[in-house]
Amino acid sequence: MAMLRRSLPTLATLAIVLLVGRITDKTTGQPLAGVHVRATGAYAARTAVTDRNGRYTIPGLRPGRYRIRISSNDVPPQTFHVTVERTPQTYDITACSTTLDYECDPGSPFSGG
Repeated sequence: MAMLRRSLPTLATLAIVLLVGRITDKTTGQPLAGVHVRATGAYAARTAVTDRNGRYTIPGLRPGRYRIRISSNDVPPQTFHVTVERTPQTYDITACSTTLDYECDPGSPFSGG
């Protein structure tokens, strides 16, 4: 007799994690306020806006790969990918601000973290 085996999600896929970070200007290092940060993945799409200190918090993500898109009136859209693990993840991002940088090459968005 064949046994029917159910496919149950693992504890790792049920875990809810937090993605946090700070967005600063690539040239001046100043925090960039009002930048929209959108994380899109297989299980969720969440959005946050940076505060006056350039900090953002995106709660409610499951572990996995996410496409991160940042943009604002002063920050041209940038898209990149991150892998979110089971612990809170910190991604500090450097971006070009058209207000502060007139000829900035976005390059790598990560400043570490």
